[in-house]
Amino acid sequence: MRIVGLDTWIVSIPHPRPVTWAGVVETHWESVLLRVSTDSDVAGLAQARLHPAWSGTSPRLTAQALGRLYGPLLRGVDPLSAERTKAAVDRVRGWSPAKALLDIALADVRARHAGLPLRTYLGGWTDEVTVSALLTRGPREGCVDELAKAVDRHGFTAVKVKVGGDAREDIARIQDIRNAFGDSLSVRVDANSAYSRREALLVGDALAELGVAHFEDPCPLEPPAHRRELFRRSRVDVLVDRVVDSPAAARQVIDEGARAVSVKANRLGYANARRIVEICEDACVPCVAGLSGESAVGALASLQMCAAYRQCADIPAEESFFTMLPHDVVTTALEIRGGKALLPDSPGLGAELDLRALERFGVRHPA
Repeated sequence: MRIVGLDTWIVSIPHPRPVTWAGVVETHWESVLLRVSTDSDVAGLAQARLHPAWSGTSPRLTAQALGRLYGPLLRGVDPLSAERTKAAVDRVRGWSPAKALLDIALADVRARHAGLPLRTYLGGWTDEVTVSALLTRGPREGCVDELAKAVDRHGFTAVKVKVGGDAREDIARIQDIRNAFGDSLSVRVDANSAYSRREALLVGDALAELGVAHFEDPCPLEPPAHRRELFRRSRVDVLVDRVVDSPAAARQVIDEGARAVSVKANRLGYANARRIVEICEDACVPCVAGLSGESAVGALASLQMCAAYRQCADIPAEESFFTMLPHDVVTTALEIRGGKALLPDSPGLGAELDLRALERFGVRHPA
């Protein structure tokens, strides 16, 4: 088997209403979609939602890198030879998001060739994944109703809540959720480093009283001395995301006192994600398949990884944003029932492209 080409699309799907993330308000969901094609009718997929504020690059820049830098290096290489493909990719420094996409798409090729679901190919721990609901940033009014609809439709037993505006309003929002759902929902809170250290500790005290399970990136976690103080003083277990961009970084924050770590396959690739999972396992620290706000292909990449490793089983995975998108570019919808993602039994990721939808929402790059 040989790689014959890399195909990329910029996919843009309109949101029903604007969505607020850390530092970004979106009217359209935009991502880069990669297909690695081979000479044996086996192709691998990967997709990632990228933004300069989060990843230092954009879908278009990443598509350019994939086509111009990595396509020529990988053409003619056997995709089943993991070390050879890695050697080819490593000839170009940097471009971590592009490398992560290639890692996932090549793993999809290998799992499809083996006739195995990707979760079985990677580790085979389980066939189902508990998933959290998601509340993005927004006004306090209506958030409980929005969450109630999601719980009723998908059976969620956990929720991740994005905060980071006014601290008092944020605390009141969590109180509203507790008042409405009691202890039936496990609650995690993500501030995306928005608070000062002082605010983070004060908000953390309130969240502890409300039974919040984890407080993710409460404030900027650089320099290391600041996060060590936060880990030591916080009454809520601190989950670390933003600074965990490598296995070495994961090991460092765990040594400094982090109580949980976010692992994002679409940011790291499977090889680095696996190393971080093993570091967490050695340290008896839980890890979570973190939120990237993906559609079905990207969500499947994260959820298949989560199902592969027992260390990811303690905290509900965070990839449920795909349920909030009005459209997608795959033939079969990914579903969540009873709070669990229904992972496909088909080989690889379990996703096939809907070419009509891709023509509607995607632009081939280069056009």
